[in-house]
Amino acid sequence: MRYTFGQAEAFYWVARLGGFRAAAQHLNLSQPTVSLRIKELERILGGELFDRSLYRPAPTTLGNAIYADIERMLAHAEQVQRHSKDGLHGRSLLRIGAADSFAAAILPDLLAQLARRHAELQVDVTVDFSTKLEQLLLDRSIDIAFLSQPRAHEGVTIVPLWLIDLVWVIGEGLPFSGNIATPENLVDLPIFTNSSPSGLFTTIQMWFGAQGLKPRRLNTCNPLTVIARLASAGTGAAMIPREMIHLSGEKLALRVLEARPAIPSHNLCAMWWNNESADECSYLVNLAADIAKIGR
Repeated sequence: MRYTFGQAEAFYWVARLGGFRAAAQHLNLSQPTVSLRIKELERILGGELFDRSLYRPAPTTLGNAIYADIERMLAHAEQVQRHSKDGLHGRSLLRIGAADSFAAAILPDLLAQLARRHAELQVDVTVDFSTKLEQLLLDRSIDIAFLSQPRAHEGVTIVPLWLIDLVWVIGEGLPFSGNIATPENLVDLPIFTNSSPSGLFTTIQMWFGAQGLKPRRLNTCNPLTVIARLASAGTGAAMIPREMIHLSGEKLALRVLEARPAIPSHNLCAMWWNNESADECSYLVNLAADIAKIGR
């Protein structure tokens, strides 16, 4: 007896997400349905796939042995499904994840080019901070991510595109002596940033931590354009990509401070799975890089 695609999919997401409930939510199924599919797959394969005695179900030796094959099978099935819908017209749906700075600076021109070159293409865009985009890509909820500071993963391509210059900014109306930003003279100010575990949140904590300090008031929100406007209002400081200053609006009243110590730049990268879509992702990255060259 052969196993079904649904059984393989249930196994993959339980192993990937570390739980039956999480897999059921991801697949939009009931938890008993996912459990039944796993039990049927175990019966077909002749052994247990998960150790259920632990807090989280952990793959057994058999489970680990089939995981990579199941992952490749699901990736191939996704590609076959796209081709069956697209016919000779190529891809019909492209799911892009974009960090704020990429979305503001590159995405409008990128989508305009895609619309001119591929009139039938539907594009779904998710704008979020980079750690969330990375997880969405790993969950195969998006096809490609343009993000900063991604981690390496087996089977995933990461291409560095350019450096993101980070600066401290304050509103022109905020009482502040001089133009130098140090951990000591910012520690008591309200700081606006993305929430943890975003790259900016982590960089801010490390910048203060290098001097043995921790900012006393971290106010978190999204997106970066809002963060820039909050700083412009004169109520605190923000660390943002330099290019976001003009991309956030012409009416901002911001002072750029010289950071001491210097703020390490972030790497803006493209990230995608090494599968049959790799050439399409490379094509998209080349378009984005060409747009960036024109604008810089």
